[in-house]
Amino acid sequence: PPPKMMRNITQAMVQWDMIQEGDRLLLGLSGGKDSLSLLHCLLEFQRKLPTKFEIEVCTIDPMTPSFDPSPLIPYVESFGLKYHYIRDDIVERANS
Repeated sequence: PPPKMMRNITQAMVQWDMIQEGDRLLLGLSGGKDSLSLLHCLLEFQRKLPTKFEIEVCTIDPMTPSFDPSPLIPYVESFGLKYHYIRDDIVERANS
């Protein structure tokens, strides 16, 4: 991640005491630049911080033709993270 982004996130983490030893984080991952950037920042913190914490990732696949997050599956798994990939026909449920 870019140094300025890491500085800003580090400052917020320290100021708000966001991650404690043994925490288990679940990151909602859409595949957009914001969630992917946060994933890479958290992975960097996990590598560098003495504080040990776990990261898991979750994506909700709405099963629509306009949004296919399935390419995220091998990408997330390449980091060795537990991945919760949930297929849910949200549009169908909204219409019923």
